[in-house]
Amino acid sequence: MDRWIRRIDTVLILCMICYVVLFACPGFAGVRPVRVLSGSMAPKIQEGDMAYIKSCTASDARPGDVIAFRLENGQMVLHRLIEKTGEGLITKGDANEREDFCPADPEQVVGRLVFSLPQGALWYERATSEQVIKALFLYGMIRGCRTLIRRFHRRFSR
Repeated sequence: MDRWIRRIDTVLILCMICYVVLFACPGFAGVRPVRVLSGSMAPKIQEGDMAYIKSCTASDARPGDVIAFRLENGQMVLHRLIEKTGEGLITKGDANEREDFCPADPEQVVGRLVFSLPQGALWYERATSEQVIKALFLYGMIRGCRTLIRRFHRRFSR
């Protein structure tokens, strides 16, 4: 029984380390994970991937970079920068046949893509789901009770 509990503990600790490294630590480096909602950047970036965006300005971005910019309605777009013009930034999704309808305003640039994690958003949603949180809480309670019972038994069985 102890062997199985140690194995479960090891798996949970490894999962927690992965969670912290992939979803919590990037924020300390100025990188934020963002869920990809469309397939406009396929095949490199798919819907359900997690895109990691590092803050930058339009002057830092170069043609060929994948940039994130916020539209007037608040929606964030992740597209490749094709060209900088006097009208603004010409962008295009890799899966789209044509450039975006209107140039992005340089003030709308949020950041540049650092890397993407395939299916990362789906893993994040699963890891933070209500069922997983409840199961971890229950496991922690059982583990805590078991530890208290063992200590109580050791203390009073001498």
